[in-house]
Amino acid sequence: MKAKIGPQAAHTATAHKIAAIFYAMVKNQVEYDHTIWEKRDEQRRKRHTANLKRQAERLGDKLTPIQEATAA
Repeated sequence: MKAKIGPQAAHTATAHKIAAIFYAMVKNQVEYDHTIWEKRDEQRRKRHTANLKRQAERLGDKLTPIQEATAA
């Protein structure tokens, strides 16, 4: 995050994420569960990918995934 948005914004984003986790834990009286945040990160990635595809289509382009070469 620091390289992408700068040090101060990265600190703010990290503090916001920690505050959101803490608030959810206190509000729901549950222990920390990292799988919840992994699911949200995956949803965020999917939404970002869909937005990029939509934007490319509007520009008349088509995105295709890169196939990673498997080591044999």
